[in-house]
Amino acid sequence: MTLAFPPGAVDGPRLRKAAAEFATGVTVITTVLDDTPYGCVVNAVMSVSLDPPLMMACLGRTSSTRPMIAAAGLFAINVLPDTAAAREICATFAGKRDDKFASVGYGAGLTGAPLLVDTVARFECVTETAQDLGDHTAFVGRVVAAERRDGDPLIFHRGRFLGLAETR
Repeated sequence: MTLAFPPGAVDGPRLRKAAAEFATGVTVITTVLDDTPYGCVVNAVMSVSLDPPLMMACLGRTSSTRPMIAAAGLFAINVLPDTAAAREICATFAGKRDDKFASVGYGAGLTGAPLLVDTVARFECVTETAQDLGDHTAFVGRVVAAERRDGDPLIFHRGRFLGLAETR
């Protein structure tokens, strides 16, 4: 069954409400430019290809991290665990503060991008392509390093953070 919507029937708020039904992981996307680390929270992240290994992260055009990734040509995807500390990290990186990394444990990865200490997975990427799509930019990066750890990821669903146990 196909539904046809009249022009203007699907607006931003309506789309956001429907998209909230799609549970996503919670990540902090990081980069480094001129020895300064940058980062923001992103839930629009996905694996694109296994061969070659590609990941995609979509950042809003108003994100202060977006132009830094574009200039640096690299980024890291830090998958947050379901912990109270990770929820605090999420609140920090969702804001516009200049000192986001001041209270977070991190180190430089293979590419130089900041890798957060407490994650369930991390992917270091070198940008292959960037495409402006509506109000976001999709960065597709070749994965040059990846690792995982035991633990459950933090989930974002219907405008709130959840753990896997809370979704069962």
